[in-house]
Amino acid sequence: MNGLTERQRQVLEFLREYVRRSGYPPTIREIRIAFGLRSNRGVVDHLRALERKGRIRRTPGSSRAIEIVSPADGAGAAAGRAKTYPIAGRVSAGRPEAPLEDGGDFLLLDQRLFAGRGDFILEVKGESMTGEQIVPGDLVVVAKTAACEPGSLVVALVDGETTLKRYVRKGSRVVLEPANPAYAAIAPAEGSIGASVVGTVVGVIRRYPKPRGAFSR
Repeated sequence: MNGLTERQRQVLEFLREYVRRSGYPPTIREIRIAFGLRSNRGVVDHLRALERKGRIRRTPGSSRAIEIVSPADGAGAAAGRAKTYPIAGRVSAGRPEAPLEDGGDFLLLDQRLFAGRGDFILEVKGESMTGEQIVPGDLVVVAKTAACEPGSLVVALVDGETTLKRYVRKGSRVVLEPANPAYAAIAPAEGSIGASVVGTVVGVIRRYPKPRGAFSR
């Protein structure tokens, strides 16, 4: 491969084969063990070199966020179009709940989905956004941002707790509106920590439940 050392070529081939077999990238530890390296530093150096040479992209803060961007053959083409989305935990579509946590899981999706705009995924808990066709168990794809346009569907921090709502401005105040009349809007009180945007929702993934007793005896 042009521009790569022999070891860098081997690492890139290992990444492709691992993704082909598993459907997701390896961790730094798994790469270190595969190549018999003594520390993670050697792996990180190779990954940084591959990133500089435009062969991979990485997302800081996630152990498996490696995206192969320059496949050399057809077998690696699917992996080259893939993007790793960390699953950062749950978000409440109801009353605000404890802040999202990094669960260490992830999904590998074709980067053409959502135009590659997302940064992480959250599982929805609660029914306040059913009017937007977002129900418990759905996965929302979120693009990190601290600012958004009025009317955006956002993940927000309210007094240190997370919620999924529609971001609306009424005069100088921010209101987080649900899409279910059974739930009240959230308007941070004066003197509170207030509301801040974590990110905007750019897509929704739904996992349909298995039919009960279908074709069974």
